[in-house]
Amino acid sequence: MCGITAILSLRAESAPLERRRAMLETMTEALAHRGPDGQGLHVDRWAALGHRRLAILDLHTGDQPMATSDGLLVVVFNGEIFNHKDLRRELEDRGYEFRTRSDTEVLLHGYREWGKTLPSRLIGFFAFVLHDVKTGESLVARDPLGKKPFFYAPHGDDLLIASEARSFLVLDGFHRDLDPEALAEFLALRYVPGGRTILNGVHELPPGHLAVHRPGEALRPERYFECSWKVGDANDFKEAVTTLRELFTTCVRDRLEADVPLGAFLSGGVDSSGVVYAMLKTSSGPVHAVNVGFDDGRHDESRFAREFADRHGVDLDIERCESKPEEQIAALTEILDLPLGDDSILPTWLVCRAARRHVTVAVSGDGGDEVFAGYRRYRFDFVENRARRWIGQTLPRVAAKVVPKGDWLPQPLRMKRTFENLARDPAEAYFRSVSALLPEEVDRLLAPDIAGAVDPFRELRRVYDASPAPDHASRLLDLDQKTYLPGDILTKVDRASMAVSLEVRSPLLDRRIVEWAARLPIGYKLDARSGKKVLKAALEPWLGMEWLQRKKQGFTTPMDSWLRGPLEDVLHASIRGSFAQRFLDQKRLEAMAVEHQQGRRDHRHAFWNVIVLHQWNERWGKQA
Repeated sequence: MCGITAILSLRAESAPLERRRAMLETMTEALAHRGPDGQGLHVDRWAALGHRRLAILDLHTGDQPMATSDGLLVVVFNGEIFNHKDLRRELEDRGYEFRTRSDTEVLLHGYREWGKTLPSRLIGFFAFVLHDVKTGESLVARDPLGKKPFFYAPHGDDLLIASEARSFLVLDGFHRDLDPEALAEFLALRYVPGGRTILNGVHELPPGHLAVHRPGEALRPERYFECSWKVGDANDFKEAVTTLRELFTTCVRDRLEADVPLGAFLSGGVDSSGVVYAMLKTSSGPVHAVNVGFDDGRHDESRFAREFADRHGVDLDIERCESKPEEQIAALTEILDLPLGDDSILPTWLVCRAARRHVTVAVSGDGGDEVFAGYRRYRFDFVENRARRWIGQTLPRVAAKVVPKGDWLPQPLRMKRTFENLARDPAEAYFRSVSALLPEEVDRLLAPDIAGAVDPFRELRRVYDASPAPDHASRLLDLDQKTYLPGDILTKVDRASMAVSLEVRSPLLDRRIVEWAARLPIGYKLDARSGKKVLKAALEPWLGMEWLQRKKQGFTTPMDSWLRGPLEDVLHASIRGSFAQRFLDQKRLEAMAVEHQQGRRDHRHAFWNVIVLHQWNERWGKQA
């Protein structure tokens, strides 16, 4: 796990090497937190490649940039390849000689053997730039689910590449022009979906994509990975359960290779408990796990983690964390060089910080909800669609006009939004159900000169309409795996973990599990009462039914009360700040603040976004 940088030429002729080296050093040093164990640079007439290393495997001979023995191929790589030993044996059988034990070297010889089909052979998570010194061509690629980040941006005659956009923002003269369309998407969804960011010209290589860059050309990404979603042979449910248990065990075991201390996150939920149990089954030694307990009991699962650890003999460290939102937001602002509106990044960062005191690698349960339909919203959508077919759309349309909004009610009882959704087509209803703010609420929040300029659901609709999945519920899973998962969840985990130089591995997001699950009938995953049906059935012999049926809690924050207490001054400073002055309707924000303080409306999602945008703009968004 590391940080990578690169400068590729957008001119057909080579650029001055010293200028390029100086830029590369600045870009690479900005990623020191991702790789505290070393820095390396390569500069030639066509490209410059930089690397910050967090040493996990082959601690002594795995430094990067790594080159072939003839010096003609050079690579910088962020991630882990879990099938590298199998690929190494295959390449050795074809005559290739290896000088290291590192998975990085597999990329070099693999490219010589397989060319641009190399990424499709890799099992793991990765972002890399592989450069041919002689021809000037470079292969760039990102893993199928987007676990590892890959940003790129044109800058004069150069194409800049980095693991984080901060590598661009530290350069003199790099433009920070805000994209109003992306801002609308951010306010609605808490992140910007697709390959765009909130800054014009700064892009992400989408998950499961690669590109071959040639000097003088722009980057043209192409997809190399796509789940088929075609239901496979009709194995019965029991056979699927057995297959998944075996596959899950294999994917956990593959993630236990490390030359540094390794442990797990144990929240006490289904997915992390299953991961830790599989580690107990496959590990040759004791299993170390970490949990963070919070001072607010509503958001604390440490007692469940302790119960599981005591029952199964897990070596568990529980660290107590006091909520200090003012101080912790300042730390998050430094971490988030591009804004992210998911406030659960705060507890995620705290648990990563706690884990790093004990281990360098942590195995997590991320991905179970997106792959096996575990979120409550999938069940709500399932029930909504049944109701829509039964009662039609006319009655809900009338009811939506007369029922009050009911912000004070629990989410399932907020009937106005339910009736509004029933009056819409299923895709549009789902987009609204997962939004922090609805499109009409976004328009009211934006400054008049940019309000109404874009549909915040444009990218969601494009992905949904293009999905190869055979039914609506499966299309929602495909949609979330291509948008919400990389844009929010995996971004949150990557930034929170790499801020403290911690590698996180997620066996439930192994491409073998993801592809296998996509071919299951949707009924094996979801019905009106439960999600993750096949996963829970696979884990039942390990965890027991009582454990599986416990109500999901997850990482949350008491944001509503924070905004009426310790974050009240931060909120008002954000409303009056330069970002809100330029891009938001300040009078509307002030009125919303009064409503929130009086308890008449709950504006926590809007206000957290406003705080994030203000803090980001003060630290990263303004021109140097």
